[in-house]
Amino acid sequence: MFDWYLFYTVLSIVFMSLMVLFSIVMIIIVVMQQGNNANLGAIAGGAESFFGKNKAKSLDAKFKRWTIIVAAMILVTSVLFFVIQILKERLSL
Repeated sequence: MFDWYLFYTVLSIVFMSLMVLFSIVMIIIVVMQQGNNANLGAIAGGAESFFGKNKAKSLDAKFKRWTIIVAAMILVTSVLFFVIQILKERLSL
């Protein structure tokens, strides 16, 4: 006979580990992004060339896209984690 309680326990550990991993990735991505005050250097004459600005914007756009993707993955794994916890509690009753 298949042990569903053990199966749900293993799945909850897997999803918990995925949430920790995705959270660390999210922190790294957010720290690597430039702040909104990065354009204040133009006032003091520290403006970049046209090509440097476009490169930074495309990199920031990639970071923004990856931030949204990782946030969605955290949301999905947390919902699945709590569904598994509910199923595990229901099974133990």
